[in-house]
Amino acid sequence: MSAEPAHAADASADAVEEERHATNLELFLDLVFVFAVTQITGLVAHDLTPAGVGRGALIAGLAWWLWSQYTWAGAALDLQRHASTRLLVLVTVPPTLLMAIAIPTADGDGGPWFGAAYLAVQWLVLAMQGSEAVRQPERRRAFVAYVSMTSLAPAAVLIGGLLDGDARTIAYAIAVALNVGAAFRGAGGEWSLNPGHFAERHALFVIIALGEALVAIGATATELGLDRTTVLGAGVAVVGACVLWWTYFAYIPEVTEHALGAARGARRGVLARDLMTLGHFPIVAGIIAYAVVAKHVVRHPTATPSAADRWLLAGAVALILGAYLHIQWRTARGLAPERLVAIAVTALGCAFGGGLPGAYLLGATAIVVGIAHGISRRRYQRREPAHVSHGG
Repeated sequence: MSAEPAHAADASADAVEEERHATNLELFLDLVFVFAVTQITGLVAHDLTPAGVGRGALIAGLAWWLWSQYTWAGAALDLQRHASTRLLVLVTVPPTLLMAIAIPTADGDGGPWFGAAYLAVQWLVLAMQGSEAVRQPERRRAFVAYVSMTSLAPAAVLIGGLLDGDARTIAYAIAVALNVGAAFRGAGGEWSLNPGHFAERHALFVIIALGEALVAIGATATELGLDRTTVLGAGVAVVGACVLWWTYFAYIPEVTEHALGAARGARRGVLARDLMTLGHFPIVAGIIAYAVVAKHVVRHPTATPSAADRWLLAGAVALILGAYLHIQWRTARGLAPERLVAIAVTALGCAFGGGLPGAYLLGATAIVVGIAHGISRRRYQRREPAHVSHGG
């Protein structure tokens, strides 16, 4: 066979990659995870002790992995194209919603429901993904290595749901560890994914998390009724959410899509794991943490925020900007020092700004993060290649 047809086939494949986008079915499924994010935000807000935040992080990690499993399955095959996969996805919607409903009580009476729903959904999605992977020799080995470990995670969740106290927390932690370990176990082979589609799906989940922040701000303001104080708190909190939107959408989707598109073979799967599945969870977790703090600030904008709220705010900035630093390092082998400075300044402000009203502290944090992002953006525009010149 001549080289020209092969090049033509490669060009055709690249064109198909560029044209693929999230489907209506995937967007419908995301609505369930909108509710899940709301539930997780409420769970964390209810208990801001280190133990409470840790339990919330575990539940968030499990919910994130379930969504990620859907996304990897949707990367391997178009879930909306065939009637059989459409039906299977729709069948998973009720148990996924049940899982989300059980989130606030996943550490209590709702544990068995949470565990049973989680097991049913993850196994069904793995079966969908596997039906495509096992037919392709170059991808079969990686999927078998991955599924042999990750399929144990939902069983650990179910067992945890039947236990009590620390034993349940340990079981949930084991499930998270199994999922993450499986991602590294299956990294040696090839995975089917479309760079544009994969980057778009993760960007949409960031929109879900930011939407929850706006809902938390708006719902709290509506509950309190509008006056000057409430408008001040809500206005500052929304400005902070807008800054977070800017820091992500000015930089991350374009850079990650380009990195995935440039990678070939097994490297593409490794980058998708590191930049998206693992690299985006801190971004989502940070936005959820910000939503919790914003909700409290709207309620008491002129009051001194609690130590827990201050450190949750510092943690939110560290998670989000730390994730950006990780993505920058993996894609360009560089680190923006202004992001490190912003993390440090926010931590110092939260540590020593205990006397400041909540709205002032939140506003100052938004300014610090916005300035850091502006500096990064100018650097990318001046020095980086065209594919990242609009980012930062």
